[in-house]
Amino acid sequence: MEYLLGLDIGTTHLKAGLFTVKGEAAAVKLTDTPTRDLGGGRAVYEPEELWGKVAGLLREITGMLEPNDKILSIGIASMGEAGLLLDDEGKPLTPIIAWYDSRGKEAAGWIESFGASRILGLTGLSPDYIYSLMKLLWLKTHEPETFSKAKKWLCMMDYIIYRLTGEFATDYSIATRTMLFDINRRVWSAEIAEAAGLDLNLMPEAYPGGTVVGQVTEAASQTTGLERGVPVCTGGHDHLCGAFAVGVFEPGKVLDSMGTAESLVAAYSRIPRLTPDVIKGFGVGCHVVGNAYYLLGGIHASGLCVEWFRREFSSFEQSLAQARGVSIYDILVEEASKSPAGAQGLMFVPYLRGPGPADTNPYSRAAFLGIGEYHERRDHLRAILEGLACEFAYTLQSSRDILGLEVSKIQAIGGGTKNQLWMEIKAAVLNLPIEVPAVQESTLLGAALLGGLGAGVYRDEHEALSETYRVLRTYEPDPKLVRAYADLYAAYCRILPLAGEISRIIANLHS
Repeated sequence: MEYLLGLDIGTTHLKAGLFTVKGEAAAVKLTDTPTRDLGGGRAVYEPEELWGKVAGLLREITGMLEPNDKILSIGIASMGEAGLLLDDEGKPLTPIIAWYDSRGKEAAGWIESFGASRILGLTGLSPDYIYSLMKLLWLKTHEPETFSKAKKWLCMMDYIIYRLTGEFATDYSIATRTMLFDINRRVWSAEIAEAAGLDLNLMPEAYPGGTVVGQVTEAASQTTGLERGVPVCTGGHDHLCGAFAVGVFEPGKVLDSMGTAESLVAAYSRIPRLTPDVIKGFGVGCHVVGNAYYLLGGIHASGLCVEWFRREFSSFEQSLAQARGVSIYDILVEEASKSPAGAQGLMFVPYLRGPGPADTNPYSRAAFLGIGEYHERRDHLRAILEGLACEFAYTLQSSRDILGLEVSKIQAIGGGTKNQLWMEIKAAVLNLPIEVPAVQESTLLGAALLGGLGAGVYRDEHEALSETYRVLRTYEPDPKLVRAYADLYAAYCRILPLAGEISRIIANLHS
């Protein structure tokens, strides 16, 4: 049997998966991502420990192969922004600094001197401390002796490629997340590097996703059980690999990735005007396939809102779930379904971790609005689901305005798609069908398919999709709910700026 191998190096888990050329999952293995919390907002991954875990997963996968089985290629997806410095012998000089590590905040002065609008115009990103450039500036300032010995900066995917092949390489989508990459020309930005005092030789060569950049070395073969010489290909940023697997790489296609946080990925063929008034809080970048671009926006607390309510207000339901032998979330959804559409006039703004990309008020925070003594737990639960659906619709409308897209359906992946009530509410609020693909590991599959592209298993991305994509379920908008939620969404859009102003007053009170 012939297989494609995908790796997904994520914030929470490391995963390895074997897929047939038809996209069927033959085996998936995972383990926790070994993270070291340093306190004070700092977190790292130890390179050898992380590679050891990845190699362990690969040994598990290769140990399952029959004598005549063959791995045709390897593709890798990973988190963005995280990275490390290597010396001239290819040995780590630093740990891998986590994408969310906060020390990059100390380099904010450089952004002011260079100009946030200039950065956005070149990179498609609104400046933020999470990007690789900010980590490099921190290292240059605070660890100059270490920095002076550095030969390469590698992001997470790049480091795994290096350990497998001995080659330095990245792809355009990961390069985008460094804030050092000119997405207009698809090259490292000499303008930014010069202003930051960085040598562009520090950065690996950037390629399209699905490019063969090396083969498994003898040393890697001994460590992982992989056959020497297997082609290793660029995959890309995890969100984009997941989008690729479900066909969101053509203009007008939109992905809704529903997890603890929620991400909207819209694909398009040309870059919009890169100015703050147009882009707002969205990110723009190079997709993993072809010459496509993407618009990325996130709801920072999506499934987290449900989890927060469960944790703080659902001890009785937890006991009930244990007694019944079912999931607490099944109990909560059952309860929310007993509340009518509109939750008896109760509304929820889902900003537990701050506003989404379409809301430019940094003070905006979560709120229940319209609470009366007649409201029950079920109404609060339904209001959370409705508020999340309205916020996604608000984000989608902003992306449509930016790109001028006509959207005919949404493709959704992630744990949130298992919540039938949430999906029905969202389809009605959007008044669009929502398609849930059969594959449960879209990011892993996307990485594997990019490996298949590089190895010539598929002629192009379109053939890869047609050979592997299957639909599990489509949620069609319920006409009765559509009418009810049209008014709710209009009210939500009017309420957001007012709720944001209330949050501003509260923030000033405690400043």
